[in-house]
Amino acid sequence: MGKMRWSEEQLPAINEDGKNIIVSAGAGSGKTAVLSERVLRKLMQGVHINELLVLTFTNAAAAEMKERIRKKINSEESLKEEANLIDGAYITTFDSFSLSIVKKYHTRLNITNKITITDEVIIDLEKKRILENIMNKYYENPTKEFSKLIEDFCLKDDKELIKYIENIYKKIELKYDKTEYLNNFFEEELTNTKIDNYIEEYLGLIFENIKVIKNLIIDLNDYFDGEYVTKVEDTLNKLINAKTYSEVLEGLTFKSLPTVPRNSDEEGKRIKGVISDLVKEIKEYAKYTSTEEMKEEILDTLSNAKVIIDIVKELDKQIEEYKFQTEQFNFNDIARMAIRVVKDNEDIRKELSDSFNEILVDEYQDTSDTQETFINLIAHNNVYMVGDIKQSIYRFRNANPYIFKNKYDSYRDTDAGMKIDLLKNFRSRREVLDNINLLFDLFMDDEIGGADYKASHRMVFGNKAYEEKGSTNQNYNFELLSYDLDKKSTITRDEEEAFIIGYDIKNKVENNYQVFDKDEGILRKIEYSDFVILLDRSKNFDLYKKIFEYLGIPLTILKEESLRKDQDVLVLKNLFKLLICIKNKDYDTDFKYSFTSISRSYLFKTSDEEIFDYFANNNFYNSPLFIKCSELVKNIDIMST
Repeated sequence: MGKMRWSEEQLPAINEDGKNIIVSAGAGSGKTAVLSERVLRKLMQGVHINELLVLTFTNAAAAEMKERIRKKINSEESLKEEANLIDGAYITTFDSFSLSIVKKYHTRLNITNKITITDEVIIDLEKKRILENIMNKYYENPTKEFSKLIEDFCLKDDKELIKYIENIYKKIELKYDKTEYLNNFFEEELTNTKIDNYIEEYLGLIFENIKVIKNLIIDLNDYFDGEYVTKVEDTLNKLINAKTYSEVLEGLTFKSLPTVPRNSDEEGKRIKGVISDLVKEIKEYAKYTSTEEMKEEILDTLSNAKVIIDIVKELDKQIEEYKFQTEQFNFNDIARMAIRVVKDNEDIRKELSDSFNEILVDEYQDTSDTQETFINLIAHNNVYMVGDIKQSIYRFRNANPYIFKNKYDSYRDTDAGMKIDLLKNFRSRREVLDNINLLFDLFMDDEIGGADYKASHRMVFGNKAYEEKGSTNQNYNFELLSYDLDKKSTITRDEEEAFIIGYDIKNKVENNYQVFDKDEGILRKIEYSDFVILLDRSKNFDLYKKIFEYLGIPLTILKEESLRKDQDVLVLKNLFKLLICIKNKDYDTDFKYSFTSISRSYLFKTSDEEIFDYFANNNFYNSPLFIKCSELVKNIDIMST
C-alpha cells in the first residue's frame, strides 16, 4: 500500500512545531489521520511515544487512536522499540489520565490508591438522602429566611423546590472552584454592575423580538395589500420604534392586531400569527413598571438566595464527606483532585510538564473549564488542539466550546499561537456538503453557534473519487419528508414516522440504490448495514425494532443503559427484598415476586414449571434458593451489605 497523499492544508497540521497550535478540522477532514501522522513524524524525529500525551474525549476514540498509531509504528522498521512502549503510553481520555495522576500521587491528597469511580446513580441517591435530612432539620428549627423561602416557592409540598436545589447543585458540581464560588457568590454575582448587566440581557430579549417583528412586517407585503400592512404598522408603530423600556410599555397599550382579510393566503396568516405570538411574549417580559422595579425584585430574592446557598453548601460538605469515607467518586471529583495535586505541588507540576514533548488534545471543542485548567498547569507552549466548534455536543457535561472559539480567534488575530483550518471534507458527496452549507449559512454565526460559518467554516468538497469513479444519475440531495396524519388513524405519529423510514430503506435496498464504497473504490448496491437512524429519545427504540421486524428489516439497537436499569441491580434489589421477607417470615406477594425473580435470573435459571410447582405444592422451603437464603439470614444482622 502506497503512502497517503496529504493535501496542502493537512501538511502544516502534521509538520508545524514550536508553539501552541489549534486545528479547526471540519467533519470528514481526516483529522484523526492527520493527528496520528503527526505522532509518527515526531517518533521518526526521535521523540518517544511515552513522551507524548494524547488526550481524547471517549474510550472508543482513545482505542482507535492507539490502534492507528500502533499500525503506523509497526509499518516502520526503525520504530520497533517504540512498539514495546505504546501500551504504557498516555493515549487516553481526560478522565483516565486524571485518575492515573490521582492514584500515583494519592498520598499528597491524604487518600488511598484504592479509590473507585462509582455510578452517578449511587451518588445521586445519597444526595437525595442527605438533602432530605438537611431540609428536615430546617423544618424542625425554621429561620425567618427559610420560612420566607418556603412561602415564596412552595404550595402543597416542596418537591419543586427540592428539584430546583438539586439542579443548582448539579451545575455547581461542574465547577473546579465550587466552594470558592459559593463563598463569593454575593460579592461576585450580585453586585450592582452584575445586576445592571442582567437587566440589559433581559431587555435584549425584548428588543430582539421587536427586531424580528420588523422583518416579519416587511414579509407581510408579499401576501397582503398595502392597506392591511399599513394597519399593522400603525398598530405596532410605537412598539417597533421603541428605544427604551418605558417606550416599549407605551407601545404595548393597543388591544389587538388587525384581523386578516377573508380568503387570505395561508402563509400570510401564519406570519401574522407569529407576529402575534412575539407580541404576546414581549408582554410577558414587560410585566414590570420600570427597570427600577426589575432591580428591586432581584434584590428582594437575596434572602432566598442566601438560604438556598447555605443548603447547597451543607449538601456539598456532607456529600464530600460521604465520598471520602467510602472512597467513591465521580470523574468531576477526580478532575478536581488532579488539578489540586498538580497546583499545590510544584515538584509534581514540573515532573509532568517535563515529561511530555507535546500534549495533543482531540475533540477540543468539548473541553471543559476544568480540563482546560489542568492542561494549562502542565503545558509549556506545546499544546496541539484539534476540534470543530460545529460539532460541540457535550455542553450538558459542562463542555465549553467558547474555549475553542476564543483561542481560535486569538491565534487568528495575534501571534499567541498558530491557527490551521482543515475545511476539505473527504467523507461525503458534493451534494451532501452543498446541502449542509445551504442550511448552516442561514443560521450559524458568531452569536448562534459560536462560529462565523460563511466566513471560515464552510465545508469544501475534497474527495474527487465520488465524481471520478462513483458518479451515477441518482439524486443524492437530502430529502425533507412531511406527512399529514389522518385524525381517524389508529397509529401514532411515532409509528407513522417509523413506517415512512422503514419503507424508504426497504425501497432503496430492493431497487439496488447505488453507493460508492470508498475502501474498495467501486460503486455497489446499498445494504441494510449502510443505514443509520438517529433518534433524540430512546423511548422509541423498541417501537422501531417491532416495526422493522414486521417489515423484514434487520435492526441493531445501540443505547446507553443506566445502572438503575441494569439487570445486576434488579437482581440485587430483589435478593435483598427476599432476604428481608424470609427474615420476617412474610411469605406474601412481595416474597413470591422476589422469589420468582431470583429463581428465573442467571443465578439459578429455574424453569417456570419448577417455580409453579413450588407455590402450587407449598414446598418452596425445599428449593435451593430458599435454603441458601435461609443460611444468609441467620447472620444477616452482623454481615456487611
